[in-house]
Amino acid sequence: MQYEDNFLTYLKWRGDLPIKDYPFNEVDALILSELVYIHFENIVPGVEEEGCITIREANAKYEKSTVREMFYYKEKESLFDVLAFCPRFADMTLCNYVSTLDEKQQEQFAAMLVNVSPNFTFVAFRGTDSTVVGWREDLNMSFMMPVPAQQSAVEYIEQTVKGLFKKYSFGGHSKGGNLAVYSGVFCNPKIQKKIVQIYNFDGPGFNRKMINDEAYKRVEGRISTFVPEQSIVGLLMEHEEDYKVVESTEFAILQHEGFSWVVDCDEFVLVEAVDKFSKSFSLTLKAWLAEMNPAERKAVVDAFFDVFVNAGINDFMEIVDIDVKTAGLLIKEVAKVPQEQRDKVMKLIKLLIEENTRK
Repeated sequence: MQYEDNFLTYLKWRGDLPIKDYPFNEVDALILSELVYIHFENIVPGVEEEGCITIREANAKYEKSTVREMFYYKEKESLFDVLAFCPRFADMTLCNYVSTLDEKQQEQFAAMLVNVSPNFTFVAFRGTDSTVVGWREDLNMSFMMPVPAQQSAVEYIEQTVKGLFKKYSFGGHSKGGNLAVYSGVFCNPKIQKKIVQIYNFDGPGFNRKMINDEAYKRVEGRISTFVPEQSIVGLLMEHEEDYKVVESTEFAILQHEGFSWVVDCDEFVLVEAVDKFSKSFSLTLKAWLAEMNPAERKAVVDAFFDVFVNAGINDFMEIVDIDVKTAGLLIKEVAKVPQEQRDKVMKLIKLLIEENTRK
C-alpha cells in the first residue's frame, strides 16, 4: 500500500536537517511513536542494562535477526530502514526497552527511551493494533482504571526518567497515546515539571473522574491529541483537552494507521471536525456504556469479545471483507450470549461492522 504526503514525504523534505538546526515537532513525535512498534528484544538495551544504541546500529542488528522474518507490520519496518539512513534520526540513541505480554492479566505493554539530543529525550509507548486482544484492552478501560498497562507506564517513567538538566516529551499511537498521558499525569511531580509535551495519536481518552483530577489539570495544557477524520479508537472515553483532526488518505478503521495521515511540511493537514459517523459512533458508544455500571460493562465487554474469538475472528480487519459464512458464525455466537447482555453486544457489533465496511 502506498501513501502520499505522509511522514515519509516529510523525511525526504526535512530528514537531512539535525534537531539542533530544525526543532523537534509533532511529525517527529508520530514517527518515534511508530518506531516503538518494532520488536527490539536483544537489540536495544533493556531497563536493567547499561548503554544505548543508535537507530542506525539497531537497524543493522535488526537486519541480521530472525525477528524481521516474523514481524507483521512491514510498513513500520520500512520506516525503520529509512530512519537508519536519515541524518535527522540515524544517530538518535535508543535505550531502556521493555516489552511485556501477559494474557492472564490482559496486559500488553512496551516502551523505550529515544535520546533525541543530549538534553532532550522522547519516551515512546507502543500502542495496540487491530487485533481482538488489543481492542479488548482498550475497552477494559471503560470499567477499570488503572488497567495493568497504565500502572506499568507510571512505573516505567519512575524507573527510567532521570537526568537533572534533561527535558522530556512522552508520546504514543493508539493505546500508547493513552499510556503517555496517564504516565504524565500520575508520575512524580519532580518528573512532571520536566515534561515539555505529551503526544496522544488517536489513543483512547479517560473516564470523567480522571479528567476532573487535579493531577490531570496540571498537565492538560501540555497534552496534544490528534485523531483522524473517521476516528474510532481515539474517541473512546473522554477527552477534556482539545483535539486536532487530521486528514487521512484511508477510510474507516484504516485511518487509525499513522502512515495514512497527511503531512504538509512539518505539520499535519487538519480538517474542521471528525465526520458524522464517527461522532455518532462515539455518542452511541458512550451512551451504551452509560447504561451500565462497571460490573455490567465487564460482563458485556467479555461477552462481546468472546463472540469474535469463538467465531474464529482474531483481527477486526477480517470484517472489512466479511463473507456470509463468517457473518453466520457471528450470529450463531451472539445467540449464545445471555439475554440480559445480548442486545447490547449486538448493538456494538452492528456499529463495528458498519464502521469497518463503509468507504
